[in-house]
Amino acid sequence: MVIVAVRYMILAIARFENTDTRGIEEIMYGIQREIINKMMDCAIILIIDAFLDSVRECFGATEAQINELVCSFISKLPEVWRSRFTLPKAI
Repeated sequence: MVIVAVRYMILAIARFENTDTRGIEEIMYGIQREIINKMMDCAIILIIDAFLDSVRECFGATEAQINELVCSFISKLPEVWRSRFTLPKAI
């Protein structure tokens, strides 16, 4: 089973080398950029969640009001950012 797995990895690497024209630097840069984008998305979501929790506590906002606030906020973002987040379903 180990031999089959190693053989499969060798074939996968060979196929990759024959079909992908990018260098290892370009691939690593792309992976790094993807990881940074995911981390930024998570950080933004954490900040928004903390803000919404504060709004709930300080102002006693209902879930409908929170959803309205989130929808309004996201609709004001640039399209590039807006497409990365999903709007909450209306209650």
